[in-house]
Amino acid sequence: MAEGFSRLLLYQLVLVAATSAAFLVVTGWFPASSVWYGGLVAATNIGLLLRCKHRQSGRPTGSAQTTLVALYICALQRFIAVTVLFMLGMGVFKLHPLAVLAGFVAGQFLLLIPGTRKLIAN
Repeated sequence: MAEGFSRLLLYQLVLVAATSAAFLVVTGWFPASSVWYGGLVAATNIGLLLRCKHRQSGRPTGSAQTTLVALYICALQRFIAVTVLFMLGMGVFKLHPLAVLAGFVAGQFLLLIPGTRKLIAN
């Protein structure tokens, strides 16, 4: 799991760096640095997803109801974590909102690439 997660982080780093470079060229330093915070939020989200998957795979197979409850709890944890991190970034830290969202989208875009799904599955 650690190897797959480190490869996912490397791919995320590349996507977020490209997005940050685009923001640097177009808008300047502050939005470009805000992109990295969005990438951190995406990495946290994927990390929580992998943690839930790892935790669930270590348990014996239960009923469909317990599996569904675990799935909902994981989704709720990820939703709350992403929401709180966005509130901190845009509200408390006053980061550039569009850049934060672009960094998050760039980091989450990784999940649409078919080869990375194998890293999550392992």
